[in-house]
Amino acid sequence: MNNAAGKRKVLFITPDYMDYTSIILDGITEYANAETHLIPITGKKLRFVYRDGFHRFQNFFSKLILNKNRKKLFYDKVITERLELIFKEQGHFDDIFIIRPDLIKDHLHFIKKHGKRLIGYFWDSFSRIPEGKETIPWFTKFFSFERKDVKDHGLLFLPNFYPPDLTTDKNIQPQFDISYIASADDRLIILERILDSLSHHFELKTNINILATKTISPKNKNEKNITWFTDVLPRKETIRIMNDSKVLLDIAQPKQEGLSFRIFETLVLEKKIITTNPSVSTYDFYNPNNIFIWQNENTIPAKEFFTTPYSPVPDDVVKKYSLENWIQRIFE
Repeated sequence: MNNAAGKRKVLFITPDYMDYTSIILDGITEYANAETHLIPITGKKLRFVYRDGFHRFQNFFSKLILNKNRKKLFYDKVITERLELIFKEQGHFDDIFIIRPDLIKDHLHFIKKHGKRLIGYFWDSFSRIPEGKETIPWFTKFFSFERKDVKDHGLLFLPNFYPPDLTTDKNIQPQFDISYIASADDRLIILERILDSLSHHFELKTNINILATKTISPKNKNEKNITWFTDVLPRKETIRIMNDSKVLLDIAQPKQEGLSFRIFETLVLEKKIITTNPSVSTYDFYNPNNIFIWQNENTIPAKEFFTTPYSPVPDDVVKKYSLENWIQRIFE
């Protein structure tokens, strides 16, 4: 199935994860020596837009009486068209790699016919998204960053990675003591608790950046010195914010033990991190000098956590969590 240049043909099917989508796509091309094609399964072109209030009512009536969801019908139609076009133009693939296969579970039978191997990856837990485990039988191999799901369902464990675009300048003195970059969701409650508890013990200069797709009231915008923005930060700006801070903050999603990208990025940036995810203590790079696990208001880092230098992690350990190693594990 390899093309004339001797490269394997890979189809990458994924939700739109902003910069991470292109990072993974380029990584497959480079590290798996592949001719890579992309089908995004979320994004603006896949959003169902109501024409008016009556159109919204029609969809409600259709779901209630006719058991037909116009949103889902629209989504399935677009996905089907994208799949049919790529298979018509490209034929069969050596590998079809899918992140979040639960989003297109009704299409997996059709997709499987067009690839030698179907490879799945889940960087959510089945506790959060139980539909994911229903898709496992379709795959040649299925990876997860959640150890419990790996154990319970016989999957392959593979944590997240750090991207190759990370750069750090040790000659720059960080302006902030602690920084946080995330989307507006239920974690804001935990964020407030953490900032409150830290403020009672330290005078810290914070840089809190929250992506809010919905309108935020003026009252909330003024709380905790948060910078609110409505568009995704450019990747270079995100890296600049992280470099400009002594310590980064990581708040885990509920019902999830898999580690976020932020924790792996600190390995390259050599930044300390405060995280709410206790499972980080089971990893080979864990060092309490670099990583503080926040459990509640009674667990506060020592002052030295903010004043002492980062303890470097051995290069061979850091390398394990590179994008290159992540890609090679998936396509080996």
